[in-house]
Amino acid sequence: MMGFLSAHGFDPGPTQRPVLAGAVTSVIATLPAGALFAAAGSFGVLTRDIFQLPPSLTALILGAASIGSGALYGMLFRRGANDRRGGWLFGLSYGFALWMAAPVLILPLVGRPVIAAGLPAMGFLGAFLLWGVCVGVLFPYVHRPLHADLDGLSAEFLERLGPGAAAHRNLGLPGSDA
Repeated sequence: MMGFLSAHGFDPGPTQRPVLAGAVTSVIATLPAGALFAAAGSFGVLTRDIFQLPPSLTALILGAASIGSGALYGMLFRRGANDRRGGWLFGLSYGFALWMAAPVLILPLVGRPVIAAGLPAMGFLGAFLLWGVCVGVLFPYVHRPLHADLDGLSAEFLERLGPGAAAHRNLGLPGSDA
C-alpha cells in the first residue's frame, strides 16, 4: 500500500474536488437517514428535549452539520474515498465515529445532560450508520462528474491517461495519426 501511495500519491490533484463531493454526497445521504431519524422519533427528542428549538431551526442545524460532516469525509479520506469496493466500510466507520462524537460535542454546548433512550436512541445510531454507508457508497459516483477537465479535454480522453493508456493504440492526441 505504501508503495502505491508513494508512486501515485494520496493527495487529490488540482482537478479533483473531494470536499465538494463529500458535501454533495451528504445531502443525498441525508434523505434516507433523515427518514429513519424521524420515523424512530429521534428528531422529536432532539427538537423537544435536547435543543429545545423549533423543528425548522433544528432541521437547519442538522442539515448544516450533515453538509459539514460530508465535506470533512472528503477532506479526511481524500482519494481513498473513491474506493467502490471498500467505500461502504469507510462510510460506516465514519458514521459510527460521528455517532460516538455527537454527544461529546453537542451536550456541553446545550448545557444539560439529556440523552435519548429506547427507540429514539436506536434511531440515532441507525441514522448515523445509514448516513455513513450512503456517503461511502455514493461518494465515487458523485465525485466522478465533479472532476474538472484538463485543457477542455473530454472525460473519455482523460480515462485513457495513466496506467490504462498502454492498452489504447490511438490515444487520440491532437495531431497524432497513430
